Formats: sequence, structure tokens, C-alpha cells
Amino acid sequence: MENKLALINGVGITMDKEQPLCQGIYISDGIITKIGSSQEIKKLAVQEKAEMIDLEGKTFLPGLHDCHVHMMSTGLSALGINLFDCQSINEVITKLKKSAKKENWVFGYGLDESRLIEKRPPNAKELDVFFGERPVYLIDRGLHYTQVNTLAMEIMAFTGNEEGLSRDNNGNLTGRLHALANAHARKYFFDKLTWEQREEAIRHTAKMAVEKGVTTIHAMEGGDLSSDEDIPVFLEIIKNLPVHVVLHWCTTAVENVVEKNLKIIGTDILLDGSIGSRTAAFNEPYADDPSILGELYYSEGWIINYIESAHRAGLQTGFHAIGQRAIAQVLNCLEQALLNYPVTDHRFRIEHFGFPDEQDINRAAALGVVISTQPAFTYLRGGPGSVYENRVGPERNQRAYPIRDFITAGITVNGGSDSNVTPINPLMGIHAAVNPPYRQNAITPFEAIRLFTIDGAFTAKEEKIRGSLSPGKSGDVTVLDRNPLEDSPETIKDIGVEMTIFRGNVVYKK
Repeated sequence: MENKLALINGVGITMDKEQPLCQGIYISDGIITKIGSSQEIKKLAVQEKAEMIDLEGKTFLPGLHDCHVHMMSTGLSALGINLFDCQSINEVITKLKKSAKKENWVFGYGLDESRLIEKRPPNAKELDVFFGERPVYLIDRGLHYTQVNTLAMEIMAFTGNEEGLSRDNNGNLTGRLHALANAHARKYFFDKLTWEQREEAIRHTAKMAVEKGVTTIHAMEGGDLSSDEDIPVFLEIIKNLPVHVVLHWCTTAVENVVEKNLKIIGTDILLDGSIGSRTAAFNEPYADDPSILGELYYSEGWIINYIESAHRAGLQTGFHAIGQRAIAQVLNCLEQALLNYPVTDHRFRIEHFGFPDEQDINRAAALGVVISTQPAFTYLRGGPGSVYENRVGPERNQRAYPIRDFITAGITVNGGSDSNVTPINPLMGIHAAVNPPYRQNAITPFEAIRLFTIDGAFTAKEEKIRGSLSPGKSGDVTVLDRNPLEDSPETIKDIGVEMTIFRGNVVYKK
């Protein structure tokens, strides 16, 4: 049966330059067929016997995008213990003891050592005292290291020679795992999940998203981020979720992605690490540890070959790069790959693009790169006195995630959360882009909305089918209780989501 829905008496911000404002919208069988005045839409709705919703002056936008979500990792919050609010090792252990479920593994997430008095996570020996007979697996908030106990290392069958196994001054393993050791642990842990657990996690994330007004998620899944066993679950249920999911299989196996008829490969394959774990790769040393420059995980030859392979297969691709050294590396490799095998509309994605210099911003623009960034990173973690400033120093910190410079250079930029690094919440992302810690990086509210709507769609090559309220596009709408273009810029984060409509169906109502 055809689904017909009309919205009237609203303030519509369409993100369509041909008709930027409207009062109402008509959606038939999941597709927008008309936008216009309330009178026009009401007349059509009566003729078509459609359901009609009076918005009573509320604002509506194209369905919001979150362009960087780890749906599996985020959804595991339904299964694990949130450690983000802990302020000491003792609090971490106390919370694990109190909240650990009866299953064999003790699983915690959101661990943020910068918030702990000790400025480090509990080590394997400290965890062993309370959990000597149960394996412990704790995920760093930024997903760039895991902390385990001795039994977990034994079960995961570490040889002791893997890159990224941290040791204390006596040479003993601490259970803190970076780089390949982290990937090994993540693969082991995520591979053991059941189909039911995976599906529960995915559906949990989708529910969280629609409550925040999200109708499109760019999902970073599989590979070393979680498990390739997640991919069949996504493909089985993706059409029945209350959000549109653009699946990024973060693998290097081009043939597998082509076989599944997916259009994107990689994009969150890590070229370097994170600021919090001091693994983002810089030319200058870290301010709080001059012996560290961060890490590059792949050679230029390998990266060039990978980009070429993806492009030859007709796949969109990209990489995670935060530090200036990783950004320069990926741009060097893209330049060479495009010389070897030219592609005009590649829309090569760089996830984060956190600390570029001016030269590399201009290079990215010239190469046709699209940037997938997370405004909440600097808003929540990057101001004066923050963990970012401690790690990179005050001068470099002011250059973090300069979205104003990206847009001025002509780069298309999207907005995301990197959930569960920061929460799925596009209005927080819009607020953060408008109100960054350093004013020279600020953009306007309208530009910020673009990050999470039409420009988000563009970065996935979907601007012709979603991202604006235009006839012929998907009937995805987010209804807000206030207008972000008229509200005080300092209170955008407090705007509430009244309703989320996906393909003409109300999937969330306050």
C-alpha cells in the first residue's frame, strides 16, 4: 500500500538552492513529490487522502547525516560497561566489579585515560587482582588501544612479538595493546560475537541515531575495526533498519567488496593513530613527550597500490589521517595513484584531516579530496587546558580541525561523530562547528548544517537522491523544536529533535 505523508505549517530549510525555504512537504511512497506553501501541500494531501501532520511552526530539515559511525562498536554499549565517567583506576575497577555481566568476558568501553588521575589505564596486573579467572577487554574511547588482563592475552594467543605490545620497565607485558596487537585483540574479541549479538548491536545504534534526528549513517565496519563477520549481518538487515546505512567495509580485499556489490572500500583504514594515545603522526614531537612523533602504519608503495586497485574496481576509497605527517603521506600517495590511473570523480575521502598545514589543505582541494571530519572532537577535547593542548601544545592545538580553512579552500566537508568516540548527535556537531574553541576555525550555522545534510550526501555520491528537501529525493526529514538559523549560536546544542521521518515513515517522535 502506498504511504502518503504531508507536513504543513512548518519552517522548512530545504538545502536546495532553487527553493531554499518552504512551509510544507509532501512525501509519497517514500519519495518527496512536492514542497511549497502549507496551503498547496494541504490541498494535495486532501486530494490524495494522505496523513497530515501540522508542525505548528516547528523547523524541519533534510534528514540529518552522521558520516562516520562505528555501528557495531557503538551498539556494543548495549552489551558492555561505560567507563567514560571514571576518574581513577580504582573507579574503573569498582565499576567493572559492580556491573560485569555473568558472561565469561568482562567488557568495558569509553575508557579515557586523560580523565583518570593516574593518566593511564589499569594494567594487566592490577586487573588480575580482581579478575584473575575472567578475561578483561577494555576499549579506549578513541578506539586506538585496548587494555586487557593476563588471561585475555593468554586466550588471544599472543606470541609476545606482535608490534604494539606495551611493556613496563622490567620488560613485563602491561596488557596495553596498540597497532597490530590492538588489531589482533579486536579481531579475536569481535569474531567471538554471535549473529544475535551483532544484530542487537546494529539495531541498538540505529535506534540511538533516529532519536537524534539521523536518517543516514556512514558506517565504518569490518576489517581491523571490528570483524568481517559483521558484514553479512549488515547485508541481511540493512534494508529493514529505520535509517539509511552507507556501508564502508574497512578491508583491503578489493575483490570481496566487489563481490558483495558494495561501492566503497576502506576509508577508515588507519594511516596513523590518535592524539589521546600519542599515535597520530607528526613531524614535530608531542609537547608532553618529546621522544614521540606518532606512528605511520603503512608504506607509501602499499598505499599507492591499494588506491589504484580500488579505483580500477570502480570503488570509492580513502583513509584515516589525523597528524600532519599522515596527511602529507596520503596526499602524496593519492597524487601518484592518480598519475598512474587517472580518475575524475573519485571523491577520495580523508577521515578526520585533523592537523593539516596550509599547503596540504590546498593540495587536498586541488586533488578533489572530500573531508569527513568531526567538529565535536575539538569542542569536547580541544580547547585551552585540554588533552589536545597537553599533547600537541597551545600553538598546534589552535590549528586543529580548521573547518573554516577547508571550506574557504573549496573542499567539500561532511560532519560525523566517530561514535562511540563522541556521541551520535548532529546538533552537537553543528553547534561545535559554529562554536569551536578557537574562533578562527568557526563556520556559520548554515555551513554547519550543510556538513550534516547535502555535503554529507555528496561525499557518499548520493547528492542526487538525498541531502536536501527536493522533489524526487528520499523522503527523509528531521523536525526540530527551534530554528538553528535563528536561534542563538551559543544554544544550538540545546535544540531538541521533535520527529524523525525516514522514507516517509515516522521512525521517532518525541
